[in-house]
Amino acid sequence: MKTECFGKDLKYKVVTKILLLVFTLITFIFPRPYVLVVSFDGFRHDYLDRLSTPNFDKLKSEGSSAESLISVFPSFTFPNHYSIATGTYAGTHGLIANSFYRKDFNASYSMRKKNTVVDGKWYGAEPIWVTAERQGIKSAIFFWVGSEAEINGYRPSIYENYDGSIPFSQRVDTVFDWYSLPHENRPQLCMLYFNEPDHLGHVYGPESAQVDSSIIEMDALLGTIMAKINASSIKDSLNLIIVSDHGMTTISKDKYIYLDKYVRGLYDLRIDGSGPISQLFLRPTKSARKKSIYRQLKRIPNMQAYLEEDIPSDFRIVNENTGDFLLVADEGWSIFENKKASVDFNPIGMHGYDPQLENMKSIFIASGANIKSNIQIKSIENIHIYPLLCNLLEIEAYEESEGKSHVLEVILK
Repeated sequence: MKTECFGKDLKYKVVTKILLLVFTLITFIFPRPYVLVVSFDGFRHDYLDRLSTPNFDKLKSEGSSAESLISVFPSFTFPNHYSIATGTYAGTHGLIANSFYRKDFNASYSMRKKNTVVDGKWYGAEPIWVTAERQGIKSAIFFWVGSEAEINGYRPSIYENYDGSIPFSQRVDTVFDWYSLPHENRPQLCMLYFNEPDHLGHVYGPESAQVDSSIIEMDALLGTIMAKINASSIKDSLNLIIVSDHGMTTISKDKYIYLDKYVRGLYDLRIDGSGPISQLFLRPTKSARKKSIYRQLKRIPNMQAYLEEDIPSDFRIVNENTGDFLLVADEGWSIFENKKASVDFNPIGMHGYDPQLENMKSIFIASGANIKSNIQIKSIENIHIYPLLCNLLEIEAYEESEGKSHVLEVILK
């Protein structure tokens, strides 16, 4: 009896070792795919043409790039980072600005209000890290819109709460520490965010020497990332995706539009947002004023006013929470309720305008194990990045994604 048990035990150990060996060989022959997505906020597509950026140039020659990356409307940070993550337009995923009012909640979301940022109810669609985690793929996120919230019952395996004071070099080091974790704990998807050159673009303007310095700094940072990839054990199975959320244009105080100069009875409206776009909501008892207010709004120069039902379909922003009116400023102009509302508004650079404007377009570069070399394609919308990430990670895309996999299949080996 003991001999029989010993024989079974030995057989079990032998089979286990054989299976482990087979798994190791399979992993060696068919390595797990890894993806690192890096966002440089506010990196306008033509920034790479005006300065020497050897690391960006090297990455483009080693991989594939687009003439530019086209934002979703409106070209703000939060809507676009979440569109990159979900492959959906703002009207679908619900983040229609960095800060906005939502009728069905009778509440406002703001990127500066932590209690809304971490609340999953504000985030529609499905971000790539949720798609991955659902299918058993670990993700690690170092700052990305939505990553601090539980969405559809999932969170990233690892994530960092946003803290803009963390040095860029520390962010990079942390990501590569994640890639050095034991095989069973190592994330296959990492996402990393830098808030430059956006911040300096706002403060000094996109044509400033300060932005030039930031571009050079971001190029050096990219060089560090590339060096760390080459020194890592997963370099032969990692794909690096470089993106940005929008571009930047110059604005000035002599291009401010004050609504109270043109519209009587603004107290009948809830005014949501200022700057490049604004939504107006009629107070519940004031619906009879809709036509009158619209006539007044249409007369205002240097902006476009739309009734909810007339918002251009290519904006893809309309949903059940859209305001009664949408105001969209011409490039370089800014909309305010009155002069008082503009007192603390002092940027020289701004975005949020029509994404088709050249100054609103940003960058897309991909390089790595599964990406063709020295390929440039025409400009693409950023919603098509999500299906690319699914292809690279070998996972099934969220079925309601609006991005199309064929758009970027041309860059895949």
